[in-house]
Amino acid sequence: MKYVPDMNLLRAYSDVTDRLPAPTLAVFEFDNKKLIYCGTKHSADVSFQLLDKCFNDYDIDCVVTEVHRNTEPVKIQTHTRSSNELTYSARLGYKRDIPVILADSSKYDWFTDLLKVDSNYLKPLQVFFMLDDAYTYKQHFKENYSIERALKNTIHKYWDDTLPPPMTREEFQEYFLEQFGIEITDDNISDIYITHPEWHCPDNNGSLLNKMWSDIGMISRDPYMVKCIFDAVNSHDCVLATFGAGHLNKQIRILEQAFGKPTFVDIKA
Repeated sequence: MKYVPDMNLLRAYSDVTDRLPAPTLAVFEFDNKKLIYCGTKHSADVSFQLLDKCFNDYDIDCVVTEVHRNTEPVKIQTHTRSSNELTYSARLGYKRDIPVILADSSKYDWFTDLLKVDSNYLKPLQVFFMLDDAYTYKQHFKENYSIERALKNTIHKYWDDTLPPPMTREEFQEYFLEQFGIEITDDNISDIYITHPEWHCPDNNGSLLNKMWSDIGMISRDPYMVKCIFDAVNSHDCVLATFGAGHLNKQIRILEQAFGKPTFVDIKA
């Protein structure tokens, strides 16, 4: 029997009223198979402990995890335990020599998928990639990143001749100030993720930039995640799916329709 997801059951996070907490461990058992869905709290110690418990308690033969599909496995294998629980899950799979599916669409997928739906997303996407680039750089090198450098790197990675010209430095600063009342400078561009998290919260203030976050999930990320989960279940008997708990909340109706109601495991046990 081949399991096929009903993607019409996918929900936007803002539409989920009966939200499961983070972390949550949901175990689906069906047709002599198991899907162990570990809905994590990102980077929290309890999430690492929960993954250790899963590998100890279940005979896992495939890992599906929220890591960009174009990530090089060798980079995951060199991550330390303290980096994040998603790459940790993959690393445990690699160490046990079982299949590991990197089940998040790439950032380039987000870019192209959203522009197919609405060309008005071009400016919000540019903002996201510039701020993400600056934040990631500082996380790795502990140094600030200039607006100009973020702009050049974003254009190099994502722009081609088929697209309208990207915003200039000045237009980028004006756009973000207009959207959120926050002035971005070379001194703070690397820290906006932390100091002003509201800019990347889905449906936070009704702006197109906020709506973009919801649509990235509904259009690009969650459909790809669900596809990978079902591919794994169709080929393996005991699958561990490691995703943020928000994705479990959005996907659970699809999983219940295909596999039945899960058992929620007491993670304190």
